[in-house]
Amino acid sequence: MKQILIPFGADSARDVPIEAASQLAHRHNGQITGIFYPRLPDPVIVDPMSGGVVSYDGLDEEIEAQKNSAGDLIRQRAAACNPRISDKQLIVDMTSLSNWRQVGEICRVYDVSIIGRSNENPHWQTLFEMALFEGGRPVLVVPPSWGGKFGETVGIAWNHSTETARVLALSMPIIRMAKKVIVIEVDGWVHAGPDGKALQRYLEANEVEVEIKKGAPSGNAGERVLEVASSCGVDFLVKGAFTQSRLTQMIFGGATRAILDQAQIPVIFAH
Repeated sequence: MKQILIPFGADSARDVPIEAASQLAHRHNGQITGIFYPRLPDPVIVDPMSGGVVSYDGLDEEIEAQKNSAGDLIRQRAAACNPRISDKQLIVDMTSLSNWRQVGEICRVYDVSIIGRSNENPHWQTLFEMALFEGGRPVLVVPPSWGGKFGETVGIAWNHSTETARVLALSMPIIRMAKKVIVIEVDGWVHAGPDGKALQRYLEANEVEVEIKKGAPSGNAGERVLEVASSCGVDFLVKGAFTQSRLTQMIFGGATRAILDQAQIPVIFAH
């Protein structure tokens, strides 16, 4: 986890989880890049018969004002972090992105991107999905209520799936440094593939000691995973994202959606 990305805009610079980035950077001797994304105005539909005109005069000046304010705030917050982020550890890139839709592309050259779940800013979910589906790298989601340390007790939400195998492999630097690792299975929440004991053997062959905890069947496996994680003192969760389709999860619910919405600890996802 040497290269850490925190995308931020005028709408998120105040609550982007820079403290989580600071912990990762200090633990792995990494570097943080805060990259600014300008959010252009939402498209306006004009009745072609009305004679209406949409003007974007002054948009460049508005974006420059956004950049100045947001960049200054990120630097101030980095300096106030504990542990403090030094100037050598932080790059603030204000020019590489011309549109927030490019966030997913830039994620491809970073070990992890960090997104803050927000009660105030609904755009965090779009940002998360762009990073997840277009970036091809893991995305760490930090809840708004979170504070303190993470990574000492790591939980792995294991449903035998390809998505979870991928996020597991990409998260091994964090898993290896944990004091305790717990594989969490939920009865009935499985796909064809190796079970928790097989995962335990794999991790122990990689010098990671593991416990297995099982949860009872549940209407929503994600909620059960969070219950088991909480009872075990897990402070960081590893989760494959959207084993079911996003549409299915939107209509019927799913483990990924429940964990995204309800987790009170940082969760790292990959698809």
